[in-house]
Amino acid sequence: MYRVSLVHAKDTRQSPSSQERLADIIQEDCPSLAKDATFKQSPFVPGGHAQTIYAFLGYYAYYAHSLLKPKFTREIFLLSDGGTIALDWALCKNHTNRPIVTVLSGVTGTSCDFYVRKCYNEFVRLKYSVVVVHSRGCGGSKLTTPLPFHCGFTNDYKEVVNNLHKRLPNCPLFGLSFSLGANIMTKYVGEEGENCPLVAAIAVGNPFDMYKVIKHLDSQRLSPSRIYDMAILNFLKTAFKANQSTIMSAPVEFNVKKIAQSSSIMEFTEEMTRKAFAYKSAKHLLDDSSCGPHLDNIRIPTLFLNSLDDPICIESLIPFEKLVSNPYLVLALTVHGGHIGYMGNSWPTSWVELPVSQFFAAMLKHYHK
Repeated sequence: MYRVSLVHAKDTRQSPSSQERLADIIQEDCPSLAKDATFKQSPFVPGGHAQTIYAFLGYYAYYAHSLLKPKFTREIFLLSDGGTIALDWALCKNHTNRPIVTVLSGVTGTSCDFYVRKCYNEFVRLKYSVVVVHSRGCGGSKLTTPLPFHCGFTNDYKEVVNNLHKRLPNCPLFGLSFSLGANIMTKYVGEEGENCPLVAAIAVGNPFDMYKVIKHLDSQRLSPSRIYDMAILNFLKTAFKANQSTIMSAPVEFNVKKIAQSSSIMEFTEEMTRKAFAYKSAKHLLDDSSCGPHLDNIRIPTLFLNSLDDPICIESLIPFEKLVSNPYLVLALTVHGGHIGYMGNSWPTSWVELPVSQFFAAMLKHYHK
């Protein structure tokens, strides 16, 4: 009942060094994902909603801790269009030859996120460098151009990865992503195809189809999932208000009143985001932003981690047929875990950093050229 199930092509990609196949490497080197591996949710955090909310509340504990004991060094990264984003580095000194894990978090995500910090701790133990890549206007930074971010905007992440690849050519690069960030990173990896400079990528809680997941959230009027819909909407409105004057300086007609009165993510996307990026409709933007159509073109080992009780990225949105048709892809499915919760053991203990760190260590060993 608690077994971690792996979904992949019959013949997965061979390692260029050992000639072993991706699925066999996972069985040998990733005990948290191998045959008979299990994830059993904590009895104190039962069910998808409890798992999801527990991890969300963990943010505040880590945020308070970060104020007392900062573990990241912030870099303000200048983009080619004059925009800026915040990069939070861990182990940023003497990382000339260290593997670097680039992290994209969720829509409200920062380097203080519970799951980011748990993975960060494990990577630091392994002597990896970690850099959390924030979206424009997020993570305590301000917009410096009128262009904000959206759920499929890969340009900024691409610039960061290319810059790291150029300035630190001896550092193997990996991509770790969560929720909305998982959609962006997966889309980027697919867009780059054979030219992707990452050794491997991991996407946790990937929505795959942005239009359908937003429609699902917006429809949950009488469900506990309404909490997530309103939390995301509130973040989007707050981010817009904090950067309103900068966004409004663009040659675009925004209706501030309608933006403020948006009662759903779809309404906000229609009134603000799609206009900022010159899409004809919210649906057009969301369809164009989804990573699902790009799965066929991925050419690096990529692990997807989803739970069947995820109340946001629901099971019916997982594109199983595409995942089993590309030998570079592996989906790890758990019965429980919620949306990036994965709190196991008797007393709630994070589990997600185990498969994540084991997979990257295995890929470094077998796929790094």
